[in-house]
Parts: sequence; C-alpha cells; structure tokens
Amino acid sequence: MQVLSRSLTRCALAAACLLGMAAAGAATPPATTPGAQPVSAPAHARQRLDANGDGQVSRAEYQAWIDARFARIDTNGDGVVSVGEIIDSPAARQRAERRARRFVERFAAPGSSQVSRSDFETALMVRFDRVADGGDTVSLDQLRPDHPRGPRKHDAPGH
Repeated sequence: MQVLSRSLTRCALAAACLLGMAAAGAATPPATTPGAQPVSAPAHARQRLDANGDGQVSRAEYQAWIDARFARIDTNGDGVVSVGEIIDSPAARQRAERRARRFVERFAAPGSSQVSRSDFETALMVRFDRVADGGDTVSLDQLRPDHPRGPRKHDAPGH
C-alpha cells in the first residue's frame, strides 16, 4: 500500500508540474534559438495540439489544449485543482494500476496474483548475489539500476 501511495504522490507532483509548464508555455511564446532543432512530439500529441491538421499549432489551438487538459484534471469543475483531484483522477489511477500490475508480474510466484515477502526478498537477493559475484558486499554504485549487473526481469521468481 505504501508503494501505491508513493506512486500516487509522484503522479500528483508530475501532473502539477505539467500544468505549471503548460500554463507558462501559454503565457510566453517559446524562444527561438537560431539553429535549434525542433522537438518532435509523438503523433497522438501532435494530433491533439494541431486541431485543424495544418502542421502548425496556433495560440488558439494551444490554449484549447491547455483548457482541455486542465478540465480533465479539474474533476469537480470548480476552476482549481487540488492534490486530491490529481490523486483521484482516472489517469493517476490507471498509472498506479499499471505500476502495481508490473510489480506483481515481476515479483509474484508463477500463477499467483500476490507478492509475498518471501517472493520479494528472493528476487532482490538474486540480484544482490549476481552483482556481488560470490561476495558478501557490493558498492552502492553496483546497485544502481543503470549498472551493467543492475536489475533484470529474470531476477524475479518464474522469469
């Protein structure tokens, strides 16, 4: 439950940051740097932003996108967004559910829909043993996710 709570808190903070960036972007046109390469958004985002499909995003199209985005988060329609609305939003619930499912898929024993302490401990100790390469200690750097011997899917039971 604590993992789910942390996930929801992260989602709420991320949504608040995105809202702030969107509002700042609407208030100030982006600076143009000579020779700068344009950042390409995914196709689905470009379609939502470029409502008329002309390949350009007008101020009005951008404002409509901001309004729609805020309306999705402002679930009670009062014109302000609270932490509770973000945490309780369908998008936050979907992200938390996907994260929870990945956790269970990674750590649960084959055929189980729950993760026992033993399942969790076993998977993480397999990782420690691989990184330690027969030793009893590892450096903090060796436990980082980007370390060559860092986490792998097959560390979990049944994978």
